[in-house]
Amino acid sequence: MDEKNSVARLKKRLNTDSNDIDAAIALGNIYYDHGDTGQSILYYRRALDINPDLAGVRTDLGTMYWRNGDISLAEQAFREAIASDPGFGHAYVNLGLLLHRAKNDVREARAVWQKLLAVDPEHDVATKARELLQETAALIN
Repeated sequence: MDEKNSVARLKKRLNTDSNDIDAAIALGNIYYDHGDTGQSILYYRRALDINPDLAGVRTDLGTMYWRNGDISLAEQAFREAIASDPGFGHAYVNLGLLLHRAKNDVREARAVWQKLLAVDPEHDVATKARELLQETAALIN
């Protein structure tokens, strides 16, 4: 089945059952992969209306907000993802990157990455946090 049919099938599922969280997430992911920020935001928000505790979906939503230029909404989404699941490392990495690259706040970015390492030094993105800390070390002097 091609992607166009898949999108149509997922939309039909969501129209049939407005609480079909798997369909909402799948649609958000398809539009995310194609860089369609508006549509991915729409479906990720729908999924979060069904279950607001999905840190991965909230982090993807934040990424789409950032791509869309909505820095404050992106930051809020990343912070909410961390609040709902303090062990979700990807939200820390993304929040730190946003603080560093979009808000030029290297100190706070580094604090976020350090917090991830304190929460879970063995997380699968801990290596990335360490790399980012090393890359930004000279920027705080």
